[in-house]
Amino acid sequence: MQIHEAQATAALLPFDRLIPAVAQAMRDLRDGRIHASPRTVLPLPEGGSYLAMPCTDQRYAVTKLVAVTPANRALGQPTIQGRVIVSEAASGTPLMILDGSVITARRTAAVTLLGIETLLGQAPASVALVGTGSQARMHALAMRERWPGVELRCVGRSNTQSKLFAASLSEQGVSNVLAFPLEQALDGATVAVAATTSLNAVLPQEVAADTLIVGLGSFTPQMAELPATQVRSRQLWVDDLEGARHEAGDLLQAGVDWSRVHPLAEALDGQTALRRPLLFKTVGHAAWDLAAVRVALGA
Repeated sequence: MQIHEAQATAALLPFDRLIPAVAQAMRDLRDGRIHASPRTVLPLPEGGSYLAMPCTDQRYAVTKLVAVTPANRALGQPTIQGRVIVSEAASGTPLMILDGSVITARRTAAVTLLGIETLLGQAPASVALVGTGSQARMHALAMRERWPGVELRCVGRSNTQSKLFAASLSEQGVSNVLAFPLEQALDGATVAVAATTSLNAVLPQEVAADTLIVGLGSFTPQMAELPATQVRSRQLWVDDLEGARHEAGDLLQAGVDWSRVHPLAEALDGQTALRRPLLFKTVGHAAWDLAAVRVALGA
């Protein structure tokens, strides 16, 4: 059985292969070729959580195990650690262990980029990226890899934070990256991406109708990084409809009519006509982990 730590796991998951794999996983989940049970969450000491997310298809049985331990922050240790365990579906033979944090970060970015390309019909010219944490960084790196010419406008809690984040991305090889105040970053932006863990909206109440809004940071009913006015006034798309009903605080707090919410799989094959203004909210799904496993194993 192969065991891959973080760097080796990342090397197995280039975005030019991961993005189409996620698209196929969305179709397979819709058509019943992928099976997943609800996420299991158990308590750990000091407010921690232990999560298990199993998923299967005809070839692979996959389980992601994640420990969330907020108390580790004071110790200078990672607050999120995980592993993805892969077995052969037919025989149960263990095949591989992958780094769970890397899988989550890269497949989350792949879902975002897939949604943007699908809903826009092309690569964006400019992206206002709100957030300076690990997910924002991975999204910036993914955009550099997928869209080399995109203008990336970084927005943090302060101008200093924005500039430091932009500078660190430049050091990692991200070109055409700038630090902007929020209002300036949104001016003429093709896409506005919110990648924070904020409990309150980080985007303003008014966003231009031709700017696609993407929210990926909030993942509980108590979190809402997108303004309710924008959620209520836009055509709504999600990566996973069932998960969004339980976890998408942006949509839940806005009191959306769920008949207005469409899974991205419908847009992949043109089943539902796009109507601007558009908003895409992601919450994640074990099937996207399985998509990453397929790429890692060359399926």
